[in-house]
Amino acid sequence: MNRFIFCLMVLHQLPLPSFGQTLENVTKLYDDLFSSYRRNIIPMNNHSEPIEISLAFYLLSINSFREIEETLVLTGGLSVIWKDASLSWNPEDYGNTYSLEVDSTDIWIPWIYLINNAKEFEPVGFDSAFRVYINSSGFVQYSPGSILEAKCQTDISTFPLDTQPCLLEFLTWSGHAGTYKLISSFNEVNLDYYTKNSNWEVITGDTYAQLDPRGYYRFFMSLSLKREPVYYIVMIVLPTMLLSLLNPLVFLLPVESGERISLAMTVLLSYAIFLTLVSASIPASSNPMCFLLIVMIIIMLISGLTVVAVIITTKVYYQEEYFPGRIVKFFLYKKTRNQDVTPIGCEKKENQLLNGKNVSNFLDKLFLFSSYVIIVIILVAFFLYVNV
Repeated sequence: MNRFIFCLMVLHQLPLPSFGQTLENVTKLYDDLFSSYRRNIIPMNNHSEPIEISLAFYLLSINSFREIEETLVLTGGLSVIWKDASLSWNPEDYGNTYSLEVDSTDIWIPWIYLINNAKEFEPVGFDSAFRVYINSSGFVQYSPGSILEAKCQTDISTFPLDTQPCLLEFLTWSGHAGTYKLISSFNEVNLDYYTKNSNWEVITGDTYAQLDPRGYYRFFMSLSLKREPVYYIVMIVLPTMLLSLLNPLVFLLPVESGERISLAMTVLLSYAIFLTLVSASIPASSNPMCFLLIVMIIIMLISGLTVVAVIITTKVYYQEEYFPGRIVKFFLYKKTRNQDVTPIGCEKKENQLLNGKNVSNFLDKLFLFSSYVIIVIILVAFFLYVNV
């Protein structure tokens, strides 16, 4: 029924054959309609039944999505259709005039408010004069448009592969269900005039109307926006992976070169500067927190621990005496479990195996392997998390 009313209104706006329609006919029609018309009175013939207002939403563009402020800025318009019985006429009496276009200030119009507005709390299109179309059956079509700013709760945990839902809520202020009944003309947002955004892609757009428990009809426009991630992957994700994989390579650098600690510190400082620069691009939120930011902080901690590990291995390397550690001794050489007598010369060989260089080489391999295992686990967990 809602679609029938909407289509009926559209059909009445199409050019129809006119016979004898002149400016005089239109002027006479206007004078007859509005001579006793009162725009401040709600056009309700039967006050026991509410006025049915059919709504449709036209999305024109997504201007911006400010995650920190949790605000979606878009340009859109409403198609509002209702029946005003006092504005009907017989087309044959006015030279086959089937429709009339007037200013919105001439007739009564319902004021539709955006409830979760982040700007001035005014009716949609209140600051502009939009034209109104009236057909001979008394159906009125009013199409106000505006730049809307709506509050939307954001979830940046999967940034930059995130999808942000946003719900816009409209209602007729102070108009309960006994006065106004809002009806959704369509189940989807109209995208016929939509201009694509380079940062956000519209995945879904649904519209529906329902009666809330407090006795007011609300019209909802639900959007699902997917971020275009290419820029953030190239500028943030890939450099993070590169620096994380570069950091453990300091354990392959010979101790004699004397550059291990300086290289580890350089990588740490480079990553700290990089984290400072990209922090402005990552949306700031504590609930939930961006998982990519958590990964970057963990990698920075690993980089700091790498500096400590390099200092320890360098100190052990220059230690001439054997390293008295049973755990290290167990990993460095194999010892027969049932061997009770140590052959002559084996003690000296054991001490040579346990000198500082060998222990340092063993620790380098251990730290190198463990670092890459931890980093790979973190990166795999990140990609699994953001793609779930």
